[in-house]
Formats: sequence, structure tokens, C-alpha cells
Amino acid sequence: MKLLAAHIVLAVIPLHAAAQECVSPAFRAPVRYGVAADEVVLAADLDGDGAIDILTSGNQVDEVSTFSVLRNLGAGAFAHEQQIESGFGERIEDLSDLDGDGIVDLLASNYWQNGIAMYRGLGSLHFSAGTAFGTATHGGPSRAVDYDNDGRTDMVSFSFGSGNPVRVHLFRGHGDGAFDAKQTFETGIANAASPSMRVRDGNVEFLVSEHSGHLWLLRIAPGGVSTTTLDAGPGLDLTSTFSDVNGDGIADIVETNDGGSEADANPFEWIFIRLGKSDGSFGDRRQLMQARRVSFPTELLARDFNGDGLVDLIAGDFHAATVYFFRGRGTGEFDGGLPIDAGGPVNDLAAGDLNGDGRLDLVTANDNHSVSIVINDGGTRCLPNRHRAVRH
Repeated sequence: MKLLAAHIVLAVIPLHAAAQECVSPAFRAPVRYGVAADEVVLAADLDGDGAIDILTSGNQVDEVSTFSVLRNLGAGAFAHEQQIESGFGERIEDLSDLDGDGIVDLLASNYWQNGIAMYRGLGSLHFSAGTAFGTATHGGPSRAVDYDNDGRTDMVSFSFGSGNPVRVHLFRGHGDGAFDAKQTFETGIANAASPSMRVRDGNVEFLVSEHSGHLWLLRIAPGGVSTTTLDAGPGLDLTSTFSDVNGDGIADIVETNDGGSEADANPFEWIFIRLGKSDGSFGDRRQLMQARRVSFPTELLARDFNGDGLVDLIAGDFHAATVYFFRGRGTGEFDGGLPIDAGGPVNDLAAGDLNGDGRLDLVTANDNHSVSIVINDGGTRCLPNRHRAVRH
């Protein structure tokens, strides 16, 4: 097993602070494992043994032609990476049983080969060579979902780049790993980053960031694909996700933004909340003020990390090699924004119960060819009032 050095900083609190900051749950110091591919991370049971494994990949700008798999050994420990041969620049997009054999398959995109690829799971963390599906333009974010409600998993892929607008490609699944020829729909959107999905009135909708001050809703219905825009100004929208943050059963939106010119005097990114309405629309954006300490949020997770039944937020910070925890109040408001050491500049985040204790743990893909395992111990940890760093 290859373990890299790790440390945790427990305190960065000004001397004049009047009260302790406390975080619930408490997370352990990160344990790092070396990987060749460090841009994307997913956590899922890949071999059917009931334990959550880890999968990483690069992206279109990495000189990496492999995926990395880390098998869960139990108690939060993982085996050394096992590499899977892939195409140059391929990025893992989703995990799903695409051929109906009960084993998880991999769905990847290939920007340079203009398409997507399916890697069939063969069991015991072995996978077939990729089966390519062309999109005619650069391969992009893709998801496995039953968009036509026939009980069989389909594939949805967004392609764009080199001056081309976003095109939505639909591949209708047969349930055995075979798919119909693609249906393609033009959108006129410039970018479709970080797709998040909800189902409304039986139709699949994707929320995507355009990186130009707008979010878009793309609705897949029997008649095709329709689009709705949401203002995401004043700055550059970075990432976004659906989540029911106030517990009313309606999907809300959590988004990050660089703040544009308004952030020049205080170069920190912004996190916003939009509460969803019963008609499918959304209310006005509200800024999460505690998030002003997050300098460059690379990814968002909206999950219940402390077991109180309310959605919390975790935002990765590339510049600080840190993730920040925001405790949900169940109203769309959040407390905290307390730092958790990630062990490296954070490219991506995933969550899962990595040690089988019933709590959601964290795994980060770091920009130093490592992943960090950050175990959730539950309980409460308070940060001292004075500058102090404790290393393990």
C-alpha cells in the first residue's frame, strides 16, 4: 500500500476571536494514496462486495491514458491503485449498470475523439475495453439515466468546444449494453459544465453552468430538448447542483460564482442558494455569507454529513488545499464554513461511507497525483481561539 505524508491543521483562528468555532461532524486527518489520474473522483461499490471503492480519471488536458481504481480493504483503508487502460484524455462521467448484468459499468467522455465510451464491468474490478459512441463534436459531460421511462438505462451526452454550441445527444438503451443511434439536439448554449439532474413531471431536467454568467435548465421530453436560462451574475458561474436544502421536497439550486468586479477588493468566491418552487421555477438568489472564505471552490457536495436529517454543504477549495463544511439548518440557511484539511489542492470531491460505520466520509482528488480519504468520526470538534497547528 502506498501512503503519502498527510497533515491536518486544526486552528487558524484570530487571537481576538471571542468564541470557539465548532464543527459537527468531526473529520480525521486525511490519508493520501498516490494515483496517476487526479482530476475526477467517484466513490461506488465497483466489485459488488458491499464496500465503497474509489475511481479516478484525468480530463482532456491531462497526459494520462489510464483510470485508477482503489479497492476498499475495509475500515477505511484502500489498496494501491489498479490502472485501467483508457483513451488519451478520457474522463469518467458516470457509473451505472448499462448492460443489465448487475455489475457497475463506466461511462467516459473523450474530448479529442469526439464521443463517449462504455467500459463494461466484468467483476472483481476488471473492465472491458471501451466501446465508443460517436458524437461528431468534442465529447463532454455525460450521464446514465432512463430519460424515456421504459425501465432501461439510456445515455445523455453534452458536446461543445472549438466554437461549437452545446449539442445534446440521446442514446436510447436496450438494457443489454446496446444503444440506438444518437438523436442530436442543438441548444445555442456555449458551455454545459457540471450537469446536475432532477426529474419533474416525469421528464429529466439537467442544470448546467455556462461559465458566462448564466445557468441553464435543459429539459428532455418526448418532443425534444427545451432550454430555460437563469441569471448567474455578476461574475463567472463555476459549478452548480440541485439539492433540496430546505426539506420541502422540491429541488433547490446551490451554485458558485467568482463574484466578478464586485469581488476585486475581496478575492473570494461566492456561494448562492435559490429555493425551488412547486411550478418548477426558482426564487431569487441568496448569498451564503459564510462562504466568503472559500477562495476557489472546485466542487460542491450537498448531503447530510452529520446525520440530523438536514442537507449540509461541503465546498472544495483548490487554492487552500481545504474543504469547507457548512451545517444545514433545514431552511435553506447554513452555519459554519469551517475548514477541513484535504491534503492537497482539491480538483474534485466525492462522498460515501468508506469505513462502514453509517456516516458519510469524504474523498478528494488532489492536484498532486493523490486522493485523500477523510473519515467522518461524528461528534464535534472545536477550533481553538489562538493560532495553533497540530500535526499528525
